[in-house]
Amino acid sequence: MKIFTIFAIGLWLGVLGFFSFAAAPALFATLDRESAGRVVTVILPRYYAFGMVMGGLALGSVVGRAVLAQRREVEWGSLVLTLLMLALTGYSMLVLLPQAEAARMAMRSVPAQAGMVSEAASAFGRAHRLSVALNLLTMLAGLTLVLIEGVRTRLSRRP
Repeated sequence: MKIFTIFAIGLWLGVLGFFSFAAAPALFATLDRESAGRVVTVILPRYYAFGMVMGGLALGSVVGRAVLAQRREVEWGSLVLTLLMLALTGYSMLVLLPQAEAARMAMRSVPAQAGMVSEAASAFGRAHRLSVALNLLTMLAGLTLVLIEGVRTRLSRRP
């Protein structure tokens, strides 16, 4: 069942990395800011939902291994990191995404004034910065989890 944990987290990390370091920057480099923002707004709910599904599969695998193990040992590191990844993604999806969208809509409704940053723009910036930080923390937790699983596998194969 360990392969399901590594598969789910690995696939999740691949999507996190591709969207964060390839897709989103390419959209903003190619399209005007408004159009790129609309595309990202359509992608993000699916992006977070995918993470929740992969996190759920990984969590099921970690818990399933504990239930099926003859020693009944829980792999606490893997469990905590998986739960952390799910919590960060859930918060981003359920709290930050709606905040950023509300701020984005508010920015559209208020005409920009030269030299002034609107409250909506500030709110959007805060939500975006926190979202990026949580995304990076999710990636770091995922990389750590894959490393833990790999080391544990290697150690269990020693004679």
